[in-house]
Amino acid sequence: MILIFYSTFAPTAQHLATLRSLAGNEPVHVAENEADAIAHAPNARIVLGHRYLRQILPHVTRLEWVQSTAAGVDILQAPALLKQNVIVSRCPANSEAIAQHALALAWALQRSLPEYVQAQTAGHWLTPTRMAPLPRTALVLGLGSIGQQLARLLRGLGIHVRGTARTATPEKITSCDEYLPPDKWHGALPDTDLLFACLPLTDSTRQQLNRAALARLPAHAVLVNLGRQGLLDLPALLDALQQGRLWGAALDGLDPIPPANSPVWHTPGLLITPKVSAHHPGMQANVEQFIEQQLSRYLHRRPLQAIVSHADLCAAWPGTTQETAA
Repeated sequence: MILIFYSTFAPTAQHLATLRSLAGNEPVHVAENEADAIAHAPNARIVLGHRYLRQILPHVTRLEWVQSTAAGVDILQAPALLKQNVIVSRCPANSEAIAQHALALAWALQRSLPEYVQAQTAGHWLTPTRMAPLPRTALVLGLGSIGQQLARLLRGLGIHVRGTARTATPEKITSCDEYLPPDKWHGALPDTDLLFACLPLTDSTRQQLNRAALARLPAHAVLVNLGRQGLLDLPALLDALQQGRLWGAALDGLDPIPPANSPVWHTPGLLITPKVSAHHPGMQANVEQFIEQQLSRYLHRRPLQAIVSHADLCAAWPGTTQETAA
């Protein structure tokens, strides 16, 4: 059985028809709720989605492959997945939109656009205000599908791109002008105009953008965080912005969402979007098309894309190793 429970949308009729056509005689079932997902878990050979993944894992007996609808891995229940010893794959279908959103945030801060929007809303004609130097260098932390898309966009604008990743592959290395090993990127901070964090949240990446790292950035630098909030020290970031030691920062999402009286909402130079970097009119179509291609690959025994290694699953959950999950 192919069991479906997407996180943020219901599958379209055309998508289901395509999946059923690919599946042939194998049943395809869309779980309506958690209880429905659990009831069908024992017969599930393939799971598409991750909404009820944690809940069904104690009940699966035939599971071979999980195709998540998320680009990252930190939301997956790694220990239980490792115990099942199944194939797990991500969904990088909307990496292009996320990279473009990150670039838009960076440019808005570089050109002080939030200040002009505020003036327009108030009915004021604002004479030219402060402007950051035109960016010449960028540092991309994390060279997965999003980081690679971002590096290509930046290089197309003539910006020198340095990048780093936990594991170096030819594709990651060639996506940048300069590849830095994971223990060397701190040395590039003083010469960075734009810093993009595209990392998964793991034991090793938690609080990587801490007070010490932020202090090494030049005062004209702009930071854009596309990952989880746990990647950075938020109080240290607010201090740097409030004291003028950092030009600007953009966060696509906050976790948890702070109350209305939090200084987060009023810190100058901070731009926040509500986890919308992947959103665009074709978002669901991209995800469905990617999953259809993945299912075709799996059923025809061709290599899957965006497979998540057991090491990455372990890294996404603090204190987990392949030994402790066994």
